[in-house]
Amino acid sequence: MDLYCRFCGLTDFRTSRFRFQPLDLSRLIIFRMPVRCVGCGERTFTTISQYLKLRSERKARHRRLHPAK
Repeated sequence: MDLYCRFCGLTDFRTSRFRFQPLDLSRLIIFRMPVRCVGCGERTFTTISQYLKLRSERKARHRRLHPAK
């Protein structure tokens, strides 16, 4: 299942920081995590499994771009 931005329609997302505000806390209770669209910058919520997949892809991309010396 792909995640589509409801504002611009892109499927390119990055993880977003968790905020200790009522909206984020209520979403965490139902296992939803914040992500941000790379195209338009809008913030939305996704499942924990998609969130963890985005984090692992980001770490892999970082390792490719910045190899250890």
